[in-house]
Amino acid sequence: MSNGQAHRANIQTQLGGMFTTHTTNGTITGGTFTYNESDMRTIINNWRDLADSYQKSMSSADIMSRIDPPAEDFASRTHAAAANRSGDSYKQYLEHNRRYRKEQAELFQRTLDEYLDIEHATITEMNQTAPEGPQSGI
Repeated sequence: MSNGQAHRANIQTQLGGMFTTHTTNGTITGGTFTYNESDMRTIINNWRDLADSYQKSMSSADIMSRIDPPAEDFASRTHAAAANRSGDSYKQYLEHNRRYRKEQAELFQRTLDEYLDIEHATITEMNQTAPEGPQSGI
């Protein structure tokens, strides 16, 4: 059994009880995630696309907070004010989510930049310390 198959079997064992006992308690620890440069760029672009989507929704939702009362009676003014507050709350929700997704994209971008800087420095160092030409016995 390969290492990947063993890992998958372990996960299935751990999660198996969730489906028969309807609980989500588990003891899985020590998991890791590994991303390559391409994966990181895809993740960054996905977060940015989501942030852009929220920005478009904010523009579309602007009208939700500009409701005029259909008449000048108390009920019409009260309902329009409540609708405008609801529209403002919705725009705040959208702004919060847009900002969060933008921050996530920035975090992943900084992580990728740091990774590429470290990788570049390591390669440069290896090239500087490696002897020229073939080495005997290697």
